Amino acid sequence: MFKIRKIDEGTFLKVPNPCRRRLYWQTLGESDSSLLMESGEEEKMRWLKRVLREFGSCVKVACLDDAAIGFMQYAPAVYFPRVREYASGPPNEGAAFIACLYILDGNRRGKGFGTLMLKNLIEELKEKGFMAIETFAKISSENNPSGPLNFYLKNDFKIVNRKDDFPLVRLNLK
Repeated sequence: MFKIRKIDEGTFLKVPNPCRRRLYWQTLGESDSSLLMESGEEEKMRWLKRVLREFGSCVKVACLDDAAIGFMQYAPAVYFPRVREYASGPPNEGAAFIACLYILDGNRRGKGFGTLMLKNLIEELKEKGFMAIETFAKISSENNPSGPLNFYLKNDFKIVNRKDDFPLVRLNLK
């Protein structure tokens, strides 16, 4: 059975690796394997606690028969400092930002799980009163944690700004 679970401090260990340790969006500057070290898990937990307190739900895991198959991370862009480094940005301050929407196993991609996750997120963000969702989607690769451009275009996102391989895309919610 397919299910999408909100993650909080008590369920953080359900987040699959490397997602549980990955701090790409929460940092600035160099992006390398040092962002995946053991301390990354502690840093990610601190980030999660802060965002839960200030914003609310910001991480979800998609499960199939209780096994994690997908991960998404989202919040206002202010919680993701790296957005300032993208040429096609910055995201709109009033929009929610998808930092990651990823199906872990390539064999499970293209089967509708990502779309189900996105629809779940859209409903939550509408309830929170957001006017739009934005993300940087990669053009040149389908294997990208933010999600490939074609996925977002198929789900009614529009390109807002394109200056490199990561255009900023937007879905208006109202």
